[in-house]
Amino acid sequence: MAGYSRARRPAGWVLRAQLLSGVAITCLAASPAMAQLEEIEVTATKTGATLLQKTPIAVTAFTSAEIERSLINNVKDLVQFTPNLTVPQNNTFAQIYIRGIGSNNVFNGSDPSSTVHVDGVYQARPYAQFANFLDVERVEVLRGPQGTLYGRNSVGGTINVISRAPTDELRVKGDLTVGNYGTVQEQAYLSGALIPGKVQASISETYSRHDPYRENIVASGNDIDSQNTGSVRVQVRVQPTASIEATTRVDFASAYFNPMGYAKILQPFDAATNSILGDYSKVALNQPGLGTVRGYGFAEDVAADVGNGMKLRSVTAYRRNVVKTLTDTDSTDRDTTVTLTSEKEWQFSEELNLSGKLGALDYVTGLYYFVEHIGTLTLVNQRAAGTFTGVFPSSHTTSKAAYAQGTYHLTDQLSVTAGARYSEEEKLFYGNVGTYTAATGALRGAQTLYVGDGRYHAFTPKAGIEYQLTPDALLFVSATRGFKSGGFNQTSTTSAAAAGFAPESLWSYEAGLKSEWFNRRLRANLTAFHYDYSNLQVQAFIRPGVTDITNAADATINGVELELRTRPLQNLELGANLASLDATYGKYPGASGPGGVVIDATGKRLNASPQYSANLSAQYDVPLSSGALVSLRGEYFWQDKQFFVASNDPAQSQGAYGLFNASVAYETEDGHWRVALWGKNLFDRQYITATATISPVVSGRPGDPRTFGARLTWKM
Repeated sequence: MAGYSRARRPAGWVLRAQLLSGVAITCLAASPAMAQLEEIEVTATKTGATLLQKTPIAVTAFTSAEIERSLINNVKDLVQFTPNLTVPQNNTFAQIYIRGIGSNNVFNGSDPSSTVHVDGVYQARPYAQFANFLDVERVEVLRGPQGTLYGRNSVGGTINVISRAPTDELRVKGDLTVGNYGTVQEQAYLSGALIPGKVQASISETYSRHDPYRENIVASGNDIDSQNTGSVRVQVRVQPTASIEATTRVDFASAYFNPMGYAKILQPFDAATNSILGDYSKVALNQPGLGTVRGYGFAEDVAADVGNGMKLRSVTAYRRNVVKTLTDTDSTDRDTTVTLTSEKEWQFSEELNLSGKLGALDYVTGLYYFVEHIGTLTLVNQRAAGTFTGVFPSSHTTSKAAYAQGTYHLTDQLSVTAGARYSEEEKLFYGNVGTYTAATGALRGAQTLYVGDGRYHAFTPKAGIEYQLTPDALLFVSATRGFKSGGFNQTSTTSAAAAGFAPESLWSYEAGLKSEWFNRRLRANLTAFHYDYSNLQVQAFIRPGVTDITNAADATINGVELELRTRPLQNLELGANLASLDATYGKYPGASGPGGVVIDATGKRLNASPQYSANLSAQYDVPLSSGALVSLRGEYFWQDKQFFVASNDPAQSQGAYGLFNASVAYETEDGHWRVALWGKNLFDRQYITATATISPVVSGRPGDPRTFGARLTWKM
């Protein structure tokens, strides 16, 4: 539950990990040679596909099979399987934190600090980052700043989503999931050749819904935290010659829901809210909540072999997104504050890169261009006063960058990497804030109008050394700089509004070991890192509709991550991820606290950065005499206490908690049919993922309750 909770010492999960490792090593000594782990390819370096274990960066990759068996639907579900990843949520907006680097300033005028790319296309707005994974081949979570190759605002890291490419082979797949809370989810995929060897195409679609997770005890409101989403994507791949490949992608997604927001009161307030205090399945809201998100996009991905081992790639993309929400922002049964928000955004991007090999040098170099326009309307209706605050900002952003990175192989074992990116960005922000009479719409008092012109530039280099100690062990060290552009507070009415807030940056120093043992039956990857973080942007909630973003002077982050996976027996696979994170503000005497009160946050822990976290998984496959297969799977995730505000207020924190998922599946002999029974958060643990002070007392957003159901899959 929210509030102070004594953090469980990590010794428990450390002991379990030691026992797991001991059992694994004992079993490995007697295991057959065929019990090997699957090799995974990634494209994180933009120089083509490389083996995960040969890629000298901290990256966690999920294959399509892993995504399916763990029911990973979107970026929120990656948290339980990725070291030092947390994903709080502000209404429809994602707040992705990687190694303590993230941002809850998700509104017009600001940008995320950890990014999402889909097929090489940057997803600029946080509400677009929650789109369901649709026909995905692989997901890669790159931990640490990606300032050279990915650039724009990837100061914390980036999540790459890679679609399944259409091929000549006819492929058909469909699945149907049903569960509690009226859950229904279906997915379908069709792929094949239109002109064999020349033109292939695929179409995929998904629809997902569930009833509200939270019961509203106030009759004049409605139950909330529901889902009703659908999306479709078409891909056409053309190969006019042996050296040219062009893929056209078109997608559309729509969602209708009753938004959760920060609707759960976490402290005593009045009779109605007190009657359900501590019960995260119920809320007390007098105002019905509604929300919609719609988006579509076009992308053209062209790759050409231009000779001498060089490949030229162009990714051109246009996207448009619209979000609208109506929420009871006082989070109570009182008729106090209701907020209507509407945002429209479009973005265009072009990336052109050249990669290849020149003797002992592997290289990639490129140019990037991005332009975005956002228009927002926010009305905060103060019912008691008979007024509403109108916030009507718009922004226009242009970003340009050039980058290059190369790895030179000094010997067969020793390599050095150097890279750099230069970025220029301009953000024009048009502020418009005023208070109006609700009955007539007449302006009351002065209206704040201003134009902010932010111009930012950054040089983000990278240097690294890699040493292939043995064919199965890679050592690497690196120093990398990350950068995030500055911005503006959309609700600011001060004289300094046009100045906005400054860019943030960090230096990352990282060392790692990627290793495999016992004939690729045990995989152990260890990473340690140190961050020097400057001018980090931190947001505080002041009152409904009003937020404030300031720059902390500096912060220091130290961490260790251990990823283990083993197949001690042919049919048994075990996994464990263990992470430690020490993330604290340095000098931050001017932090914004509740109600705009200035506090000293020096030495406090960063938002959404639990000191310890871990996940364990086990899957056992039981072959039947008929040739069919039964699979048993269990997953356990544990996370230490975390805070949601710079002041480390105990009332705005979440104590340590654990979640357990499990499934059992049956697959027919021919592999065409599969049926699975599944459950998530089976012990129905109540926990909070984010908090706010826009209501009379602290309120929060609970995590998902216990869900369970069945999934039927057919493929050919």
